[in-house]
Amino acid sequence: MIREINYNEVFDAQIHFRTILDCMSRPGKVNHIGEIKIQTPGDWHPASALVAFALLNRDVTFYANNNNETVAEYLTVNTSAVPATVNKADFVFINGLDNGDILLNTNIGVLEYPEKSATVVIDVENIYDVPKDQTHEIILQGPGVETEKRVYVRNISDSILQALKEQNSEYPLGVDVILTDREGNIMCIPRSNNFSWN
Repeated sequence: MIREINYNEVFDAQIHFRTILDCMSRPGKVNHIGEIKIQTPGDWHPASALVAFALLNRDVTFYANNNNETVAEYLTVNTSAVPATVNKADFVFINGLDNGDILLNTNIGVLEYPEKSATVVIDVENIYDVPKDQTHEIILQGPGVETEKRVYVRNISDSILQALKEQNSEYPLGVDVILTDREGNIMCIPRSNNFSWN
């Protein structure tokens, strides 16, 4: 399995962490995570891998794309994080067209430690600031959003969105969500935000 040599574990990780933090503090804001040439396995988005490189380390666990062993090995080699079952993983990586039932088993934390919940990273085809054909319009409200924020996502299933809605129905419990697309864009939906979709 390839260990990425074009990625600087200090410099690049700091830049990408700040990009993710900006998205998380401004729900619905679309940022670009960078143009680093990496060789992700299969059709897994490089943007998802860059998010993983910024957030994962030997002290956390992850669940990869329906137990995809190739992605799991790639993440372990490049982050030293440990694979786990979806209900015990700190980070969950899935595709936007997967069945949302998988998300109903994610860790939503406990009232004493809600921050111990999972972060879900979802590969979608495209994320836009403006309306586009064949997209879901996602409408966000809550902390970090002045009134409401609309974002347009291609290739995310209703079952995924419904499962996220259910998991985040009892704030402060819930999961934080990072969407990535094939163009290197990312967008976040923190568990503190209410969202709906068309």
